[in-house]
Parts: sequence; C-alpha cells; structure tokens
Amino acid sequence: MADTGDWGPSGSIQAEQGYAPARPRLTFVDLILQLWRAKWLMMLVGLPIFALGLLLALQMPKTFEASGQFYVTPGQETTATSVGNDAARGGTPELEQVIQGELQLIRSPTVAERTLSRFPLKRIYPELAEARDKAVAAAPQDEEAIDFEFFQKSVDTFRKNMWAGAPPKNPVINVAFKHKDPSTSAEILNASMAAYLSYRSELFSARPIDQLTAQRRRFEADLLKADDVISAFLRRNDIGDYGSERSTAQGLYSTISAELFGVKSRASAVDGQLARTRSQLAATPPEQDLFIEDSSDQTLMNLKLEREELLGRYREGSQAVQAIDKRIAQVESLLGNKDGASGLVRRGPNPTYQALEGTLNNLEAEAESLAGQRIELERQLNQVDDTLKKFTRLDPEWSELQRNRDLLEQNVRLLSSAEQSEGTIKQIAQDGTDSVKITSEARAPLEGSSLRMPVAVLSLLFAGFTALMVGLLRALTREGFASPRSLQRTTGLPVLTAIGRRS
Repeated sequence: MADTGDWGPSGSIQAEQGYAPARPRLTFVDLILQLWRAKWLMMLVGLPIFALGLLLALQMPKTFEASGQFYVTPGQETTATSVGNDAARGGTPELEQVIQGELQLIRSPTVAERTLSRFPLKRIYPELAEARDKAVAAAPQDEEAIDFEFFQKSVDTFRKNMWAGAPPKNPVINVAFKHKDPSTSAEILNASMAAYLSYRSELFSARPIDQLTAQRRRFEADLLKADDVISAFLRRNDIGDYGSERSTAQGLYSTISAELFGVKSRASAVDGQLARTRSQLAATPPEQDLFIEDSSDQTLMNLKLEREELLGRYREGSQAVQAIDKRIAQVESLLGNKDGASGLVRRGPNPTYQALEGTLNNLEAEAESLAGQRIELERQLNQVDDTLKKFTRLDPEWSELQRNRDLLEQNVRLLSSAEQSEGTIKQIAQDGTDSVKITSEARAPLEGSSLRMPVAVLSLLFAGFTALMVGLLRALTREGFASPRSLQRTTGLPVLTAIGRRS
C-alpha cells in the first residue's frame, strides 16, 4: 500500500502553517451551473432595472412628422448643357447639381427665419417662450437683445427638426418636419415650403444691391465699435485682461489667506513656547557647583581602620580604644549636623540655564519675525481684497459689454453663412420660378413616433447585461466547488464519491 505522504499533485497532503487553499478551477459547464444556481439573484438585480427602463420608455414624448414634396424641372439651357457635356464629365447628370443647390436653399437660415416669423414663439416652442419671458422679466432693459437671442435659438431648433433630401437621379425633393402637435407640424411645414418658394423667387430675380452683404457689413462695423468700447473700459479701469487678472486675484487671495492662517497658528504656538521657556528659565539657577573638595568621609574611614588595628593590640575598654572611639563619634557628629559636603567648592555657569536662554532668544526672534510676516500678509490680503471688490463692482458692466459683443459676433457669423449659401445658390441655372413646384402639400400625420421601443430594448439589454455580470461575479467569488469534477481538477485528488448536491 502506498504511503499517504505521496498523495496529491505535489506529493504531500500535509498543510503547513499559513496554507491558503486554491481557488476552484471552473470549466464552462461549471460556470453555467453556477449561473443557474444564482438565477434568483440575477432576477432580483435585472428585473428592477428593466422596470425602471420600461417606466422611462413609457414617459418618452411622441412626435408627429409631416411630409411634403417638390418637383424640380431643369430649364432648357441646363438640359442642353447636360446632354452636350455628359460624355466629357463622365455621365454626371446636371439635375443632381440643381437638386443639391435647391436643398441648400431649403435648409438655409433665411427660410427658417421667414417661416418662424409667421407664428408666435409660444405656439411653436412654448419652452423657449417661457424662458424668454423669464429673461426679459429679469433684465427688461435688454429685451431687444433677449428676443433676438431666443429667436435664433428657435431657428436652430427648427433647422434640427426640419429635414430635406432627394433620391439619387430623381427630380423629387422630400421635406419633413417634426413637432409634438400633428396639426402644427403640417402647418409649419406648409409655411416653410411657401417661404422657400418666395425666397427662391426673390433670390433669382435681379437685385441691384446685395442686402445680406450690406447688412453683414453694418454688423461688422457695430462689432468694431463694441470692441473699441471694451478696450476703453479696460483702459479706464487699468485692466489688461479682465478674465486672467480676476482669476489671478482670486488665486492670490486663497494663497495669502492660507499663508496668513499658517503664520497665525505658528505665532500662537511660539507664544506658548515662550511662556513655558520663561517659567523654566526663572526656576533654573544661572550657576551651579562644578567641583567640591571634602575629606571628612576619608578621615572617618581612616579612624575606623585605625580602631580596628588598635583592637588587635588592646582590649575593648582600653584608654587608646576609647580615645579613638571619641574621635570617630566627633567626626560622625560633624557629618550629621552639616547639610552636605564641605570644603573647597568651585562654581560655574549652568548649561541648562544657558540652553534655556538660547532657546528663549530664538523663540523671541521667531515671534518678532512672525509678527512682521503677519503684518505684511495682512497688507497684501487687504490689497488683493480691494482688487476683488473692484472686479465685483465692474462685473455687471463687463457682462453687458461682453453679451452685446457676443450677439453682434453671432449675427455676423449667421450672415456670413447665409451669404455663402447665397453664393452657392447663384451657381444654379436660373430658369425662372416655375422650375420648382409643390407636388404634395403637408397634411397632419395620423400617427406619431417616439423613442419608447428603442429605450425599452436598451433597458432590457442593460438589465440583462447587469444581471449577467452579477451572476458571473457571484459564480467567480462563490466558495466551494461547483461539482466533483471541479474539486478533482483543483486539488488533483481523485473523488471517490459525492454525497448530496449544493443548491
């Protein structure tokens, strides 16, 4: 029979002190078994997440999309040019260039502005209208600038909800608009289509003066004036860069405040050390005994030795022994009456007193230095505080100047974009206003769409993923072995039998 010491993968089954058992080695089948055993925990984690996602999906708003169509007819000049140059240009149809130009025109900010100017903002975007009213109530003097700002926000929102496109090699342009109300979406889309045709008619007509360029130049002149006003404001208040100087002052205030707090704390500690050192110095003598020469103890010892020597020659009651006993008694009496040793005494400076005196001088010098630092830091802190108060006093005027300049810059940017779009549109063949016609007007949609289904599906996937991760974490951190085979793989020992199953 084999020795039990040979059992196991390492040839020994004896556990030494500090032995750490090996983690169970799981196969895919063991992992699936562990996941099945953790099914209730996975359901407990996944179902609430899916329920919350489903509740969020049910609360998603529904939007209605109205749609319409244009039909583009290229003019005779365009068609002839297309037929004559198809081979030279690789067969690219001229119609596609016309369609792309018309799409840019439909998506232009001018069409959006003309469309929104026909409706009150409260009807189309009530949230923006409410925010605008609150801003006007807070700053009634800037009502015109606030109206313009929120109107541009409504234009941006309109352009996000507006869609225009065309199939390849097809003269039909499809347009669509999304809104929460079905009738409003159809009405706004029809107004947008009409505004597009009107703007296109004006655009292709002869115009002696480029209105967009003239208006952009006026805004650029106003922007230069705004920059001059800001420069004069900075020079008048002796400020180079408003933002950076204010940030620097705020940082200096925090730094000096922290340093001043540290100086005050150290000064308080030094005061306590000074008081303690002064009390110790007052209780310490400046001088001490360095050397004392006293032979009384040696004389007593010599007399006792002499008595012992006499006892070797005389009896205890002899006259010689009595005489030396008398002398011993006198010396002992003398030593008992005086406080300590007496004789030649040498005195000198006390090292403890000198050390305390040096410590006192250092502490007094440090206290004086800390007092000077405190005065200087308080002066600097007051100076920085005055600077911050100055910026606080100038903040309203600076904010107004910056806001006006930002609005002017935004106007210049919008007009520049519109001017570029106009330059692109002018390259399209101008065959009159009859080349684009409405073939299908917008009607109120009967059914809306929302993100309920995508949100519900995403919540289901997220809940399943989270539950799976929890199950895997439970399976990988669970103590014990999933099956007899797992025990055999981990320990390297044969499993003879298994009693019961762990559920």
